[in-house]
Amino acid sequence: MEHINGFIAAPFTPMDKSGNLNPEIIQAYARFYERNYVDGAFICGTSGEGLLLTINERKLVAEKWKSGTSETFKNIVHIGGLAIEESKQLARHASEIGAWGTAAMAPVFFKPKHIDQLVDYCAALAEETPGLPFYFYHIPAFTGVTLSMVEFLKAAESRIPNLAGIKYTDENLYEFNQCMQVAGGKFDMLHGQDETLICGLALGAKGGVGGTYNHIMGIYLKLKKAFDKGDLSEARKYQNISQEFINILIKYGGNVNAGKRMMKFLGLDCGPNRIPVRNLTRNEELTMKRELQDMGFFDLCNT
Repeated sequence: MEHINGFIAAPFTPMDKSGNLNPEIIQAYARFYERNYVDGAFICGTSGEGLLLTINERKLVAEKWKSGTSETFKNIVHIGGLAIEESKQLARHASEIGAWGTAAMAPVFFKPKHIDQLVDYCAALAEETPGLPFYFYHIPAFTGVTLSMVEFLKAAESRIPNLAGIKYTDENLYEFNQCMQVAGGKFDMLHGQDETLICGLALGAKGGVGGTYNHIMGIYLKLKKAFDKGDLSEARKYQNISQEFINILIKYGGNVNAGKRMMKFLGLDCGPNRIPVRNLTRNEELTMKRELQDMGFFDLCNT
């Protein structure tokens, strides 16, 4: 399987004021990504509120992303959910529309408690699309599934021929590095914590999936360029800017809450979050915008 060398952004799912899907914005969203040198989209994941959408909504969002992007753009469709038959439908649909790959997080209610259960689940989804790369989406802070990813890769290697790797969104950089050693470095480890990208690069990561690529892609491109040149001081400078921005995100509820509202400031109003995700008040939005201005965000942000 091809290892991704670049940046896959996690788009927000556009909604109208009533909280209904607003898919017509996605074409402009896709052009926005390509204009800002984003290499692909991780569709209907955490930032995209995928688990709060119906199966038909998820299909429509994936279709709009595929039709709005070039052949070289990497659309990875998140197909995970609570009902495995619906996830299989989403997998087949991703293949039918020509998506680049699929991914799935662990089920979040009946959680797999053993490695073989997780492998069984992923194998059942990946076999629906044997010609597409499949990524496991490891995000234990949300799923509560804390199984060893090293053991998962070892067990899954012989069971899932199209397992490309892991979208790894966790603080455990020790485990991240150990995963990169499994099977001689066979698996693609996509770094999923924007605030520590420099650490992932130091461990050998070549690609990442991030929510804040929606806002400050240029900072991450400069960070990686400086790192590749061996200029760690410069790379740290850009990581610090990233963290300053993320501190504001966290203050206002995180990327799903605040990050989605920030898109309005960049010319792409993605609307409100779907219940039960909390929406910012108008006063919070204005205060957040002032803090962004104070940190120089509007001189750094995507355009």
